[in-house]
Amino acid sequence: MLYAIGTTALILAVASAGAGYAQTTGTDGTATDPVQIGGWKTWTDNAGVVAIHAAYSPGDKLYISERVHYWNPPPATDGWTQDQITALSKMPLMQWYNGNPNFANKDFFTDAAEFNFGTKNYTFINQNFFNNSVQGQLHGYAFCSGHAQLANGSYFVAGGDEFWDRSFNGRNYTSNGRSDIRVMNPSTETTPPTLQFVASMYRGPDVLPSTPGGSTYKYWGRWYPSAVLLPTEDVMLVGGQHYFFDPANPLADNPTYEMWSPTQGPYGTSKNIALLAKHFPINMYPLLYVLPSSGNVWVFAHSESAIIDPKTGAETAHAAIDLTKANGTLPLSFPFAGTNFVPMLSYRDNYHMESWICGGVNGTAPDGTPQPREGGGDPTKAPWSNCPTCLPVAACHWTTLERNGATVTEPFQVEQMPLARSQPGAVNLPDGTVVIVSGSGQGHQGGVYGQPKASKGVKQAVIFDPSYPVGNPKRWKVGAPAPTARHYHNTALLREDGTVLTGGGDAQNGDDFVNGRPDEMGIDVYYPPYKYIANPPQLVLPFKTPAVTYGQQIVVQFTSAVAPTIQQVSIIRYASMTHTVNNDQRHIELQILKYAADKVLVQLPANGNIAPPGNWMLFAMDNRGAVVAQAATINLRTANTNTPATWNEAETVPTPTFKSKVDQSSEGETVGPRKAVLAVAGIAAIVAGLSG
Repeated sequence: MLYAIGTTALILAVASAGAGYAQTTGTDGTATDPVQIGGWKTWTDNAGVVAIHAAYSPGDKLYISERVHYWNPPPATDGWTQDQITALSKMPLMQWYNGNPNFANKDFFTDAAEFNFGTKNYTFINQNFFNNSVQGQLHGYAFCSGHAQLANGSYFVAGGDEFWDRSFNGRNYTSNGRSDIRVMNPSTETTPPTLQFVASMYRGPDVLPSTPGGSTYKYWGRWYPSAVLLPTEDVMLVGGQHYFFDPANPLADNPTYEMWSPTQGPYGTSKNIALLAKHFPINMYPLLYVLPSSGNVWVFAHSESAIIDPKTGAETAHAAIDLTKANGTLPLSFPFAGTNFVPMLSYRDNYHMESWICGGVNGTAPDGTPQPREGGGDPTKAPWSNCPTCLPVAACHWTTLERNGATVTEPFQVEQMPLARSQPGAVNLPDGTVVIVSGSGQGHQGGVYGQPKASKGVKQAVIFDPSYPVGNPKRWKVGAPAPTARHYHNTALLREDGTVLTGGGDAQNGDDFVNGRPDEMGIDVYYPPYKYIANPPQLVLPFKTPAVTYGQQIVVQFTSAVAPTIQQVSIIRYASMTHTVNNDQRHIELQILKYAADKVLVQLPANGNIAPPGNWMLFAMDNRGAVVAQAATINLRTANTNTPATWNEAETVPTPTFKSKVDQSSEGETVGPRKAVLAVAGIAAIVAGLSG
């Protein structure tokens, strides 16, 4: 939670903040105030591959993968107009190429790399794509996969796409990764990053072996699935299509889930999910959250949700969005998706959990009629048909999932963002706010490489502060504009220093079809407002207890005597994202049990329902809203040893008293019912924090 600070402290902060962080002017040269809206920095123009899939790991490392770049004169069925084909034929040759140009002098090509933010270097991950071999037709290509962080910090990567007979250095390559289950291991000091095939997905008895690439294999796999790690450390792999987006063929659908164990591999049969079957074909990349009380999994696709017991497959209908009353909003799954997040969970209200879905596509023209679809398609008969002229929505649809330790079913409510955008990305920030970045001002997801369905990039960040009530001008704030617009296939993730990386986009020529490249290989970094508060608190690193277990008490040590100014300690899970979906993301406030001059004693969550196992970033925030300069990394698992915290009672100081926002604010604001819990201490504590 970000609390207002006194005038004296604000002047001190503004005078010395922001050095070494980011530019304080917008990309259009307009002066900005980074203390209020943050700032941006282009980190690299070339991360090796386009960050369509992204997974963040300790040490400031990012796994990224893309789709293979190629363009050939497309058939009419690809949806190209003759005018577009004419324009393409006049483009400079460098605009279109076979393969990623970074591989020009390499002996292999791939779709994956690891980018190191510290060195700004990338390392390609050799997937060993095969040269027209039987094995190549059965394994490989990870584009369009689903992923989730595993308990040991590796990433589960499942499903994908295929390419056939693509030329590289005089040899034709074929790869089909739709039935693959892989594990991505980040690099270490002695080993390179790897993306290793570990198993094939469950294959039902109706899908019999045949010639590789034959008709029966066509219906075995998952394209656009989602995955979520369970408290048991098993993965639940959900939904997707068997092979591709084929809306006229129900056999293309895979409305099921299956389980994978890191110790025993795939187990059991796949189980049907009625919610997904009901909404084919707009049911891909479903949203998945483990509920903090029950441990069951909440699933959302199209416009409805259900709760699944992963042990039995029992399915209970949950909240639904009434799209007939939603101002023309199209179903909120691919290709018309918004983005998803859960505001910070807190022990204070027994981990009250809400699900938010923000942005999307409006299928209604200004005159109230259905917006014309590409190729003259009838939206009533083909609701999935492309609409590159459709405008985005500013709506956020949200509902409560659990309250007071119990699952509830309530209608979705609607709240408006300051800016409309389709396919944005949302990131939980350590001060309790959420930033929404990237996306398009027209169109939606989808399209073959180089054929954009989106345009008019929305560069401004938007900051959501749930601690303010609806209608308060501080609840939604427009942030600084990014240096790069990012359309289809953009990604955004939190880093260990509290900044936000943004990458990806391979429909960038939607803004300039003739001169623009489709792919965007750069990475930009957003610096939220708290990065411009002077003298942020600093943790003693490396953390003394990097491996922890549930319910454990741990000491959070600071480099100076600032602990009495610390109003919040929280953990945010390392995460992965693709196609606007981030099911890994989770933010949890920890209970502060005791204070000393330079440390606090905190309590970790009780179980894996609240905090799924894996790697987490541990942050602390002081009473000015300043976040620690660098988070600690902890690995949270049941199997980790519960090392007792060492605490000298003689060092304990009285627990500080914090004021509420309504007491601190000169505007007489009221606060939201959930978050009115802590606020700023007195001016002496603020000054102490600034000089600490």
